[in-house]
Amino acid sequence: MSEAFCDVAIIGGGPAGAALAVALRDQAPFLSITLLERTAYDTPRSGDALSPDIRVPLSRLGVWASFLRDGHLASRGTTSCWNRAEPYLRDMRSSPWGSAWHLDRARFDERLSLEATRQGVRVLRLTTLLDSEPLAKEGYRLHVSQRKSGAGTLCARFVVDATGWKATFAMSQGARRRIRDRCFAVCGTFQLRTEESFPTDALVEACPEGWWHSALLPSGRVAVTLVGDGDSLHGLRWATPEPWLALLEQAPVTRARLAACDFSGESLVAAPILVGQLDRMQGERWLAVGDAACTHDPLSAQGVAAALESALLAAEALERYLRGDEGALRHYEETLQRRFDEHLRLRGHTYREEQRWPGAPFWKNRHEAFPPIAPAAGQVSLPSP
Repeated sequence: MSEAFCDVAIIGGGPAGAALAVALRDQAPFLSITLLERTAYDTPRSGDALSPDIRVPLSRLGVWASFLRDGHLASRGTTSCWNRAEPYLRDMRSSPWGSAWHLDRARFDERLSLEATRQGVRVLRLTTLLDSEPLAKEGYRLHVSQRKSGAGTLCARFVVDATGWKATFAMSQGARRRIRDRCFAVCGTFQLRTEESFPTDALVEACPEGWWHSALLPSGRVAVTLVGDGDSLHGLRWATPEPWLALLEQAPVTRARLAACDFSGESLVAAPILVGQLDRMQGERWLAVGDAACTHDPLSAQGVAAALESALLAAEALERYLRGDEGALRHYEETLQRRFDEHLRLRGHTYREEQRWPGAPFWKNRHEAFPPIAPAAGQVSLPSP
């Protein structure tokens, strides 16, 4: 790859980056856009649950019809055992937007990138950012590596960081992540046996160590995840699945659902969960979208939806900025910050609802981090449902 040029370079081809490429190309077809993705969309990606209103941003992006054809699994909603032992189903089938969904994430991400290609975006797969250098008011020179053609450079008037929670480019420009909470997720997979059935709703079951999440994926596999923190999971080893399976035996509703499945025997996947946001989500000829800007608690099941929403906001802001609106990027950052603050408020309320194990490390940490907020004068606090 020799030196190339574009108006906008988007680093990261996940939902936020690919959606931004599609939206920006639609709003400003005169712009040349290059999307860099480090994979070929062939690596395993965790499944995600989407609420019915995901239809709104997908329709705006023009991919709703292809989404329906791609084999994602329609879902009734989410069942929870939260501050109660008995499961409670939040049935979403009465929503005006239809059912909820369980994603095949690799297919979903690739679908957005294919739409970007169809719209005229240059999509470079198997391409990794190595380094960057500013070009004064002319943008940035990006040094990249392509698996097939080797090293090269890309000059861009504007750069978008869509590299996930690591925020690789934004960090190189001096941004720092404000961590609001640190958790840890350990995920294993089960395979549904032939002729057996499995509920289509996702399940969240609180436990002393944190909470379990399980959901059927389109492939007949079931993803099961334990979310805890450094205190609640201290001393446990994940090189072998036995400690994880032993804790799973203590989650009765999750365990009962898995009676129709067999453990896959595959290695567990452990990953940090860092809830927080960048102290700067935009700067001189750059901005961050999706998890690069704000990472949400997976309990909210809003990660993909928030990524698409930030991409649509970023497309509008970037188009205005490139037309000379100097305040557009600042307005984008302020909007994301307000939405993330609301996420944190709702998150705190949700964790305070679970009161069965107040002395357990995970819950003690959450309750201390999110103390009850006293109602303002003249207001009455509402009881928990």
